[in-house]
Amino acid sequence: TKFKFDFICMFVKLCFENEILDLGGNIYKVANVKKNPISYYREIKRVIKQNDYKIVHINMLSKANILPIIAAKSAGVKNIIVHSHNANIPKGIARYILDKINRKIVLKNATHFFACSKKAGDWMFGKNFKYIIINNAVDVKKFKYNEIIRKKIRQDLNVEDKFVIGHIGRFSEQKNHKLLIKIFIQFLRENKNTVLLTIGEGELKNDIEEMVKQNNIEDKVILLNPVSNVNDYLQAMDVFILPSKFEGLPVVAVEAQTSGLNVIASDTISKEIPIRELTKYCCLDNIDMWCEAIKNIDKKRIDRESDIVKANYSIYEETKKLQKLYKLMIEKE
Repeated sequence: TKFKFDFICMFVKLCFENEILDLGGNIYKVANVKKNPISYYREIKRVIKQNDYKIVHINMLSKANILPIIAAKSAGVKNIIVHSHNANIPKGIARYILDKINRKIVLKNATHFFACSKKAGDWMFGKNFKYIIINNAVDVKKFKYNEIIRKKIRQDLNVEDKFVIGHIGRFSEQKNHKLLIKIFIQFLRENKNTVLLTIGEGELKNDIEEMVKQNNIEDKVILLNPVSNVNDYLQAMDVFILPSKFEGLPVVAVEAQTSGLNVIASDTISKEIPIRELTKYCCLDNIDMWCEAIKNIDKKRIDRESDIVKANYSIYEETKKLQKLYKLMIEKE
């Protein structure tokens, strides 16, 4: 209601398209940078110039694609925000070199620097660089624990009497689903009344489905495609595990904790997941440690809304913070 947001997208469909359009935003589709980087750059620059934007806010998972920053700078934008949402990249010499070279260009051409966590900011901009942390906040009212919804979803999934290990994330190298399955297989040996519930899509999903079949655990693993009511499925889980190889600050962990779930995460992830007593970090290569952590969780679920608000992860408060920053940028012009 305070700012109009337009989005530039190089994919066929953008998440929340209907919501964006309903709120008065525009969505501009441009060429795919991997297929045609020159057209991609030109089209972004043209959109920016035509609309005379006061602010261009660029969300980045890595420094591999810096063309939107250069396009905004070339189009004369006074406020260019680079917002870091990750803390590493998949391995590869080309990625590594590109990442190092592009950091200088990012720092030289952007005007404002945001990050979802200290780890994400240090990785993207450098440990001694000044940036602003915008917490990956959630709608606390939407994700708060609800016993009625828990019972309904567990009934729908036919897991009323099961211990449910949960995970939500796209099937990619970063999210580390192979380790997830290995942890589950080992835990299942001594805890037969357990099921694994995953939600997501991605390029490695077929590989994981094959891994599940090879280990004869199809009846113990529920692989759901992305759903619009993730908050309801979190209610049905008993513990949430996140074995990612790297993350900025995983918003799904904040959502899980808001619903009262214990989160067991790899020790490569930012330590800023808000509720400390609900967080346990495990070594990536120590499956015994993961299983022990799952076994020892506190199964009691309580409303954690006030804890999330206190930790500054409420979307209502972080929205005010972002509005204030936008307003200051515009007033300085």
